[in-house]
Amino acid sequence: MYQQSTLSPALLTKALFRAVEQLKLAAELPAMLGAQPEEIAQLQSGARLLDPQRQEWEEALKIVGLFRTIIEVLGNVERAKAWLGTANDVLGGRPVDLLVTQDAELVHRYLKSVRKHELRMPPPHRREH
Repeated sequence: MYQQSTLSPALLTKALFRAVEQLKLAAELPAMLGAQPEEIAQLQSGARLLDPQRQEWEEALKIVGLFRTIIEVLGNVERAKAWLGTANDVLGGRPVDLLVTQDAELVHRYLKSVRKHELRMPPPHRREH
């Protein structure tokens, strides 16, 4: 995961919006970041940057870390988006839904465990032709 000392507010803000855009999580961003939609609009427009002294900084680090981990584990953005939107028996729901609740940390821990090979990611569903 990124370290606070190695990231500028501009870089983390840019990385956050890149991750959210690629994973199609724009609608979930206010809840994930713990910010009001107006604050998200300010960040997106460049009117302000993420503040390392606010909780939004830590949440943005988690989101960017989630993006990096999910791409590492699943290999590409399309598989990552599909996984986020698919019910997961281990997690007890769709990861995308859990990311906007107090259970978001379960998703992060699950992906870290998969990355460390403590768990196995289920194979993608194959269509029969």
